[in-house]
Amino acid sequence: MASDDLIQKLKTALGPQGVLTGKDAEEKAQGGWSNLGVPAAVLRPANTDEVSKALKLAHAAGESIVPWGGKTGLVEGGEADGHIALSLDRMNKIEEIDATGGTMTVGAGCVLQAICEAADEKGLFFPLDLGSRGSATIGGNISTNAGGNRVIRYGMTRDMVLGLEAVLADGTVMNSMNRLIKNNAGYDLKHMFIGSEGTLGIVTRAVLRLRPKPVSQDTGFVAVESFEALPKFLRHMERALGGALSAFEVMWEDFYKLVTSEPAKGRPVVAHGHPYYVLVESMGGAREADAARFEAAMMDALE
Repeated sequence: MASDDLIQKLKTALGPQGVLTGKDAEEKAQGGWSNLGVPAAVLRPANTDEVSKALKLAHAAGESIVPWGGKTGLVEGGEADGHIALSLDRMNKIEEIDATGGTMTVGAGCVLQAICEAADEKGLFFPLDLGSRGSATIGGNISTNAGGNRVIRYGMTRDMVLGLEAVLADGTVMNSMNRLIKNNAGYDLKHMFIGSEGTLGIVTRAVLRLRPKPVSQDTGFVAVESFEALPKFLRHMERALGGALSAFEVMWEDFYKLVTSEPAKGRPVVAHGHPYYVLVESMGGAREADAARFEAAMMDALE
C-alpha cells in the first residue's frame, strides 16, 4: 500500500493535475476492459521529466508502479488495487510527421486511431489495425508488441517502431529515438522494451515507421471446410496476389457464431454451419488491376 507521505511527494512533483486520489482515482480505473481494482493513486504526468520524477520517488520508497495505456487489455495486467497506477493519457501528442522520411514521432499516450488518421491525412499509412483502435494507446501497443490484422504483411508492432524513449524504474531516461530503418550502430535497445509490458521501464515516446498510403483495398470473406485447407488457401493467395496480401484472419465457427448472433450487433455475411471462416484483405497501388487480380485469386481458390 502506497504511503501518504509518498503520495504527497508525488503531488508536489507532478502538480494538482498530475495525481488523482480517492474517488477520482477510483473513477479513473473504471471503463477498462478488465478489473483494475481501486488504486491508491493514479499519476498523470504531462511529460517524460515528470514520469522520471515519479518513478524516482516511487523507487526510493520501494513502491511499485503499474503503467496504464488505454486500459483495453483483457488479462488484468493493469490491476493496481491499493497501489499506484501511472496513466500516460496526457502524453498524447503527435509531435512530428516527416513525410519525406516516412516517420511519425508521438507520445506514448497517443491513441492508435489518431495516429492512423494523422498518417492518412498526409497520404501515408500506419498499418497497425486492432478492434480497440479507438481507445488503445501506442504505448500499450508497444509494451505488448501488439499484432492486429495485418501482421502477415507488415509484422508486429516491433516492426513498425524505429526508435523509442523509456524511463527505467529508478527514473533514468533511456533515449533511443532512432529514425532510420537501416541502422546497425550497436545494440538496438528499443527491443528490450517492446513486448516487455512495462516490466523493464515505461515507454514515453516513440518514432513510428510510416508506409505509402495504399491506392487499393480489396476484401473477401470465405468459409473453409477443413483445417488442412487453411494453410493451402493462405499460400495460394500469397502467390496469386504477388505480395499484396495484407490480412488473413481465421475465425473458428464458435467465435463467428458468438459475434454474429444476438445480443451481438454483428450479422453473418456468410451462413453459419462451416468450421472455419477467413477474412482476406489485399492492398496495392493500382485499383482496377488489383481488384481484378484479387477476384481471380479468390475464384481460383474455389476450384
